[in-house]
Parts: sequence; C-alpha cells; structure tokens
Amino acid sequence: VIVTEFNGVCTGFLVSGVNRIYRLSWTDVEAPGQFLQNMSRSSVTGVVRLEERVIFLLDLEAIVAELHPAMALRFDAADMAASDGKTYTILHVDDSSSIRSLLLNLLNKEGRFTVTQKVNGQDAWEYLQGLTQKGGQISSHVGVIVSDVEMPRMDGHRLLKLVRADDRLSDVPLVLFSSLISDEMRIKGDQLGASGQIAKPEINQLIGLLDNLIFGKPLTDEQSNVG
Repeated sequence: VIVTEFNGVCTGFLVSGVNRIYRLSWTDVEAPGQFLQNMSRSSVTGVVRLEERVIFLLDLEAIVAELHPAMALRFDAADMAASDGKTYTILHVDDSSSIRSLLLNLLNKEGRFTVTQKVNGQDAWEYLQGLTQKGGQISSHVGVIVSDVEMPRMDGHRLLKLVRADDRLSDVPLVLFSSLISDEMRIKGDQLGASGQIAKPEINQLIGLLDNLIFGKPLTDEQSNVG
C-alpha cells in the first residue's frame, strides 16, 4: 500500500509491488502532450523518460475525486466576497486539469476576474517574459499570480524566485496554492517572498486574499491565518 497525504487527507493506494524508488528533479519531468491528456482523460500530469522507459505521473487529486466524490475539493459560493464592479487579471498556474477547472469556475462565478491559465512554471515564466516585452505597467496584464508548487519543468518555488528577482515583475503578488502546504513549506515560501500561501482545501479563503492583495481589503481572522 502506498500511503499519500495531500489536501489534508491520507489515502492508501493498493499496488502490486514497489521495485525501486527514484529521486527526480521537476526539471526531469515533461508536460504531457495533448494526445496523452485526451487518452488519459487528463489523469496524467507529467512524463519521465527513465532507463529507456516512459513513466507517467498521475493526477492523484483527480483520481481520488473520481473514486470518492465526497473527498473532492469544493468551494462554497456563499463565502465569496461581493463584487465591487472592478475587473482584474489572474495568472493561474497548475498542472492538474481538475484544479484548473475548479479554480476557473470559482473565479468566473465571482464575475470580476479575467483568468489566464498555464500548466507549469516554465510555461508561466515564458508567458510573463513575453508580457514584459510589451512595455507599460505589468499590472495591466497580470494583477496576481496564483501558482501550484510541484509541477513539471519548473516548480512554483522556482517560479516565485525568478519573479522576485526580475525588477519588472518583482512587485506582482504571487500566491502559492498547493495541496502540500505545510509548516515547513510555508517557511520556504515566506523566505522566497510569497504574498500568501493557501492549502487547496482552504480554497474558500482565496477570494478574500486576492481582494486583500489587489485592493488592500482587510482579511477576516480566519483568512489572516491562512498564510
């Protein structure tokens, strides 16, 4: 049994056996192509070529949600902030198609966000670099970046480090939104300059944090404890 812990839930996966454990960098992981995404119903988040073999990384969040819908991430629309008529842009970065769909649904329901989504940190970084070439205020193109941590090609921590080191992007708020946020992860994110850190089960707190980062609206006591 392989025991995992993410989104505040422990899950056991029964497997036939474990032959060997490899330690890999996210730079060794390739993003899956569109054909593989379609064939796997978006259950594969990465591909590793190892010793003449091709290994698929599974989207465990999506798999658990399909096997046990009661454990799927959800948001409560009643907890969202009231619209003030303003619209601003969000860059969302996550390798999980299920999380991208969930967050897009949340932000669209709020009715005042324009959302651009990328599947890994490298794609997001290249997109941001393209925006900086356009000139003008970067805030007119991206109001906040919301990024997962573990992703193929480039993880969220590396993306955060690059953003903070770029004078053209350093002031853009970047929120780490991951199923693996822990006390240790929060320390690393704070050291790198994260504007906020939210575990995915705390998705209902995201709108309040975005309002605080862009408009300076005060957080509730519950929201301020999110990170």
